[in-house]
Amino acid sequence: MKKKLSTEEIKFSKNKLSMVTAYDFISGYIVNNSKADMILVGDSYGTTSLGYEFTNQVELTDIIRATKSIFNNQINTLLISDLPYKTYETKKQALENAKKLIDCGADAVKLEGGIEKEKIIRFLIENDIKVMGHIGIKPQNITKLEQFKILGKINNEKASLMKDALAVEKSGVFALVLELVQSDLSNEITKKLNIPTIGIGSGKFTDGQVQVFNDLIGYSPFKLPRHAKKYSNVFEIATKSINDFIKETKK
Repeated sequence: MKKKLSTEEIKFSKNKLSMVTAYDFISGYIVNNSKADMILVGDSYGTTSLGYEFTNQVELTDIIRATKSIFNNQINTLLISDLPYKTYETKKQALENAKKLIDCGADAVKLEGGIEKEKIIRFLIENDIKVMGHIGIKPQNITKLEQFKILGKINNEKASLMKDALAVEKSGVFALVLELVQSDLSNEITKKLNIPTIGIGSGKFTDGQVQVFNDLIGYSPFKLPRHAKKYSNVFEIATKSINDFIKETKK
């Protein structure tokens, strides 16, 4: 059985880190029994499993249910749960909702935001909540698909993202997700910070990578994002299995 890493071990790890999302007991079981360092109960649950167009439609009750179902496994992987859209607008609200996720089995929470969330992150950490940061593209603020684009190609974006990264690190997070950040900039940020960066669509220079469970195993009817790689095609296998059953039944 693999050893469960703590947030402190993640923070000071010298190894490349891997994080995979999970949304229910089965996906949690699979990822927990893999060699992944971290499981993320992502609000991508909304777009992968609940039929929502955007993650900002996900509610706290959705993440609570997903976290509980994953924790029902004998978890030996660091479990991080997303705080959904508009659930961490104030210090008090953020702490109240983060505690609900910790009570369900999460070891830490993740929230989106840079300088504007620095005080809230610090407040959570002062109250013994472990926090993973997230800058770059912030899906909870996306309302149109064309808003998903690489950031950091122009000088004002570069400066803003670097300021966000430094502010979030200073607030005390144990790791930082960089989503759709231009590769050279993600390299600069990674070298500048003393905490690990976890990339998604941000190039190869980050300290680790995170990917969506459904994308990795090919369990979706939709086209993959450009940054994702499919290692299997469970969607096609499942469709064929069901059709084979129906054909056999009709005979």
